[in-house]
Amino acid sequence: MKKILFKALLVIATVLIFASPSLAKKKVIKWKVQGFVPAGMLYHDTLVRMAAKVKEATGGRLIFEVHPAGALVPPFEGIKAVSHGAYQAQYSYSAMWVGKIPVSPLFTASPGGLNTLGMQMWLNEGGGAELWQEIYDDYGFNVKVLPAAPISMESFMWAKKPIRTLEDFKGLKMRMMPLMGDVLQEHGFSVIFCPGGEIMPNLQRGVLDAAEYSIPAFDKTLGIWEVCKYVMLPGIHQPASQTELIINKEAYAALPEDLKSALKAAVNQSRLDEWLWMEQKNIEAVKFLKEKGITWVTMDPKTVSTMQKWATEYLNKRASKDKNFAKVWNSIQKFGEQWYPYHKLYSLPH
Repeated sequence: MKKILFKALLVIATVLIFASPSLAKKKVIKWKVQGFVPAGMLYHDTLVRMAAKVKEATGGRLIFEVHPAGALVPPFEGIKAVSHGAYQAQYSYSAMWVGKIPVSPLFTASPGGLNTLGMQMWLNEGGGAELWQEIYDDYGFNVKVLPAAPISMESFMWAKKPIRTLEDFKGLKMRMMPLMGDVLQEHGFSVIFCPGGEIMPNLQRGVLDAAEYSIPAFDKTLGIWEVCKYVMLPGIHQPASQTELIINKEAYAALPEDLKSALKAAVNQSRLDEWLWMEQKNIEAVKFLKEKGITWVTMDPKTVSTMQKWATEYLNKRASKDKNFAKVWNSIQKFGEQWYPYHKLYSLPH
């Protein structure tokens, strides 16, 4: 009897040994992931689309449980919450962390800086992605950064009246992203920075007279066109924008190696797909907004060049006082010196 029992246990142990790798591969890992805008808005849709790609690439073994902005923690506390392990990942843009990481807005956009393709080149080929991770590490955040979808040039400002010159901005209370908001404040403009979900209420209550947020496709979902009828261009403040997926390092380390590879592949696929998808949505949004009577205003060239000059002066000044800021800003400038001559040489004017 003892021999029979021993043989039975041996068979069970052998089955478990050989079955365990396949069982591990079938284990489903669920991550809570918070976005940075309310559900139903364009950038929440990009997160939902990314989540679908992650599920497909991992064969359903890694699932993003998607939550809109503020569902888990207040929007500007996302990086801290993920770093502490309150949830596993945050889809965001780096400028949200400006109160904790002063240089962080440069990984979203630099005023007057790199365009969308140039930004991707800097991140992939100019050391930008490595620098991004290094900066977050230096500030003590326990997160892994994966560059997500880029965003094309944004609208500079929505307002209830056309704004063409510096004089036209006087007396307006406006919402503007760091760092351009800092530039404008330094030159006497009235600027506040608030999360995307607060823009419409602030415009409706008169707390703001004008506001920027994003590209036409997002601004359409925001409903800003119902309050403001004029859009100012060019987007000096954000010639390109960049989103990120930040992941708790322990959660990332716990993934099997094949899932890490699949996750990176899915986010990279999303990086391209969502960029192009948003561009198509922009084309559709501009058509929609024109039908609603929205007017695009090209600002006076002198106003544009003056603001670009202010931005460069401000960024250089910040770099002279902050070694991390200098490290990132100098890297962007150095790459731009290579990128723009080439890009101009091999671009067909339209």
